[in-house]
Amino acid sequence: LLLPLAMAGIVHILLRWTTLSALLAVGTALVLSVAVIALPLDQPSTLWGSRQIAMGESVTFLGRELVLKQADRLAMAFLFLSAAGVFFLAWRFAQRSLLFPMGLALLGLLSGALLIRPLIYAVLLIEIAAALAVFALQTEGRLPTRGGLRYLTFTTLALPGLLVTHWLLERYAVTPDETGLLGTATALLAVSFALLLGVAPFHSWVTAMFEENSVPLAGAFVLTIGNGAVWFLLLDFLETYPWLSGHPHFGSLISAAGLLMVIGGALLAAAQHRLGALLGYAALGDTGATLIALGLNSRVGLTLALLSLALRSFGLILLAGGLSGLRAQNGGSDDLDTLRGIGWKAPWSTAALLFGGLSIAGLPVSAGFAGRWALCRVLVSSQPITALFLVLAGAGVMAGVWRTLSILLTHSSTPKAGNVQGSSEGWLTALAVIVAILVCVGAGLFPQTIAPLATHLAEMYTFTK
Repeated sequence: LLLPLAMAGIVHILLRWTTLSALLAVGTALVLSVAVIALPLDQPSTLWGSRQIAMGESVTFLGRELVLKQADRLAMAFLFLSAAGVFFLAWRFAQRSLLFPMGLALLGLLSGALLIRPLIYAVLLIEIAAALAVFALQTEGRLPTRGGLRYLTFTTLALPGLLVTHWLLERYAVTPDETGLLGTATALLAVSFALLLGVAPFHSWVTAMFEENSVPLAGAFVLTIGNGAVWFLLLDFLETYPWLSGHPHFGSLISAAGLLMVIGGALLAAAQHRLGALLGYAALGDTGATLIALGLNSRVGLTLALLSLALRSFGLILLAGGLSGLRAQNGGSDDLDTLRGIGWKAPWSTAALLFGGLSIAGLPVSAGFAGRWALCRVLVSSQPITALFLVLAGAGVMAGVWRTLSILLTHSSTPKAGNVQGSSEGWLTALAVIVAILVCVGAGLFPQTIAPLATHLAEMYTFTK
């Protein structure tokens, strides 16, 4: 928890040296991901030759208990590895931005949210993280973005419901005959997590996250690492209070919300005239697919939800990188009317956009295909209509990406007003994009490298059958 916070200050000081700050950010995230998996929990470790510490024991910090469980290890490894991917592309597409120091600080806070007990204090850490994310989301020299302020607002609105829920559950423990308290607590938890995850109709902050004055990779950081921590916090709540998943309408309500987001995200993504809005609605539909998997309320469904959560980072990070590069070549604008022909000047950003779109749409030769195809196979026997809508949703997102690609590669003899000339992409940018694409395609061609981890993590939760 302390290492990323300390490195955040160091990286902020060295921010003018982009390569060095990016190297420190990526290295810190990778070291933490390896350490959280490799360090043994069941035996003491020797520190500095003499001092021994037991990694699996709980630690008291400022009167609160920090507990590192097996499920938390895999969850934190996911957060650190996803952050390393964001930092790697930010090396070329978000140079000298506050994403590096703020991203490291967010890693420390979100890791603490997974470990702190009781769970209610995790929400306070997520609230602080949302406030810091506003600085990472805004472009230097501009006012805070509308998406960042909405994200902070919706996170703040979720806080009272979770605090009241904690009080209701404590009261229910004293007076178990008042069963109405459980119904009220369930409703408050549902609304609070809907606000935190951007579930419709509380999704406006998701679609505003990639506006023209924002840092797209910072938005991808929020939707992968930030939202990832919220997903794992939701699973901790379901594990701690099993009556939540045992509610007779649990699966149907979550599946209905997920299906609404899948359909709405796909239709709106295909109709957008701004590239940032397309990315936001594509992310909204992908969140809906994860909700549908969780709504199955089974061990298989939980496995598919965790797999979808892990694979979505590939598509969102590539899409955000491509969006950043195209904006840089187009004077900061992502309006499709001004992007005509820009793809020839920014071929690597265009390639990142294409493969990111393939992944978030769940199409073959991409990381997202494995999770989406597996979910459709499970649904086709029990919910064939839902499976059909998932397939059509992927086609809708890809239609928006394909329309954007056709505009990017269309030669225009009369440049638009916003289409300013800029330097072409260098070989370092090409190298970064090629590495990111190879990782995305590799995860799609060899899903057996990731799927067993999702299965193993799902087995650590007992609230599913």
